[in-house]
Amino acid sequence: LLPIPQALSFITFVCYVASSASAFLTAPLLEFLLALFFLFADAMQLNDKWQGLCWPMMDFLRCVTAALIYFAISITAVAKYSDGASKAAGVFGFFATIVFAIDFYLIFNDVAKFLKQGDSTDETTANKAEEENSDSDSD
Repeated sequence: LLPIPQALSFITFVCYVASSASAFLTAPLLEFLLALFFLFADAMQLNDKWQGLCWPMMDFLRCVTAALIYFAISITAVAKYSDGASKAAGVFGFFATIVFAIDFYLIFNDVAKFLKQGDSTDETTANKAEEENSDSDSD
């Protein structure tokens, strides 16, 4: 689902460049670059190489913040500016909000799975330590 948010971010960026609401062009540009980075990281399998980072959580947070930011700037662009490019940027921003919301819903399953995996390792480590420290003279 990554190429769709990337394309919407780029289209929204181009619309904001051509509009009178050009103050909002930074957000779509940053989201485009972040989506491009995550696409590159996935293609290069950086998530396997850098195990210390929680990639699903980073992608989840990127999608949540993108959906919120796109929603806010789209409402402002549609309500405050009257030119066609601002309206188009707002409409594409609303589409991007929906796509990012769907994306973070789908990524949520990966994050939940990752967190459950982390909890199970903590529990097994705690159980092993508990078994080693228990008194075995109960005969």
